[in-house]
Amino acid sequence: MTSPNLWLTIAQLMIVSLTIFLAWMTYRTNLLLKTYRPPFNVLLSVPETFSRLALVGICLFLAWLTGISVVQLGFISPSPRQSIVIGLSLGIITQFVINLVSIWAIKRYGKHIYSPWLVWNILPRRPIEWLLVALAFIPAVLMEELLFRSLLIGGFLDVAPIWLLITATSILFGFMHQPQGVLGMVGSGVMNVLFSIIFVWSGELLIPFVTHYTINMIQLIAANYQRDWLHDFSEFVNE
Repeated sequence: MTSPNLWLTIAQLMIVSLTIFLAWMTYRTNLLLKTYRPPFNVLLSVPETFSRLALVGICLFLAWLTGISVVQLGFISPSPRQSIVIGLSLGIITQFVINLVSIWAIKRYGKHIYSPWLVWNILPRRPIEWLLVALAFIPAVLMEELLFRSLLIGGFLDVAPIWLLITATSILFGFMHQPQGVLGMVGSGVMNVLFSIIFVWSGELLIPFVTHYTINMIQLIAANYQRDWLHDFSEFVNE
C-alpha cells in the first residue's frame, strides 16, 4: 500500500469513527432530553459552541489528511454569489414544502410523531439572541455539511457507489435528529438526500450549506410566529 493510500485509509477510518461517536452522542442526548430540560438556549451554550468549532476543525483536518483534491471535496466554488442565490432559493422553496408536509403529517398521524422541544429551546428570547443564533448556526450547519457531504460522500467515492453513500448517510442523518421525533428523523433523512444530490450535482459544498442554513433559519423564524402553538404542542408531548 502506497503512502497516499495509507493516509487515505487512516483518514477514512477516522471519519467513520467520528461519525459513530457523534451518532452515539446524539442517542445519549435523546435519552437525556426525555428526563431533563435545560433552562438555557442550548444553541448558545459556550461549551456547545466551542465543541462545534472543534468539530469543524477536526473535519477540515480529516479532509486534509485524506489527500483528496479540494474539487472532489467540494471546497471550490467557481461563482460564490450565484451559488449563494441558488442555495437561498432552494432553501426557501424546500422549507415551504416541509411546512406543508409537516402540517399534513401531524394532522394525519397525531402530535406524538414530532417533538418540538428542540426548536422551542433554541428560539431567541431577546432581539440580540437572533444575531447570536444566526451566528451559532454557521458552525453547526458547516460541521454537518463537511461531515455528511465532503467527508462521507466526497471522501468515500472510491469505496462505494454514490447511491449507497447517499442512502447510508441519509439514514445516519435522520438517526442523528432523534430529539425531533419520528417526523423530524424522517424529514431530516429526506433533506439529507436533497443536500447530497445538490452536492453531487453542483460539485461544491457552498450550495447545500446555504440551502441547509436557510432551511434552519426559516424554521426558527416560522416557529417565532407560532410560539403559543409550539408551547401547547410541547405541553402535549410532555404529558
